[in-house]
Amino acid sequence: MEENSSRKVLLSVLGVAILVVAVIGVSFALYSTSSTGKVNSISTGTITMSYTEPSNGINLTNALPISDAEGKSLKGEGNVFTFTVATTASGTVTVPYEINITKETSKLADSAVAVYLTKGTTAETEVVPKQLMSAVVLDSNKSALREDAYKLYETSVAYENGTVKTGEATTTYNLRIWVDANADADTIKDQEYKIKVNVDSKVKAIGQ
Repeated sequence: MEENSSRKVLLSVLGVAILVVAVIGVSFALYSTSSTGKVNSISTGTITMSYTEPSNGINLTNALPISDAEGKSLKGEGNVFTFTVATTASGTVTVPYEINITKETSKLADSAVAVYLTKGTTAETEVVPKQLMSAVVLDSNKSALREDAYKLYETSVAYENGTVKTGEATTTYNLRIWVDANADADTIKDQEYKIKVNVDSKVKAIGQ
């Protein structure tokens, strides 16, 4: 098995290898949720990707519409879903990956839910500006890597002889969702909206 695996990882010979990072579903609920922390990873021997989920998820109780400024500043367990994507490679290769969303429960209109993605820990940098889920959940925005998922963000890390050339080998992301200020408070009472976050990757040798 190890011999076969070693042959498969010679990307310069094989050209293209598909890596899919298996993600255990994490629910983001406006009223209730639960999640279990674990590290999911896949490796070809020369390339490793991992997606780390924390034990805390989004848990907003009796959520009401809030402003974008309030939504972007949400902090603490149950208000921010923080996860880390890490890559390593021993050769010269590009590791692109996509963060996408799968809807689980939708009892709220997509136009009532705002989503916002940043990266960093102490200081956060905006990655995906605040947008309504109605702008994400579009047929034209469906992920090519996962069925029934919608692309939120994509990036890549390029390695040259095992050293990062461009991108970040390890990135911590922070996802916030909230009820948009323009949503009608009367229509969101006792409603729920859940999504799963997935990380998928298609890896290929540089120049291919």
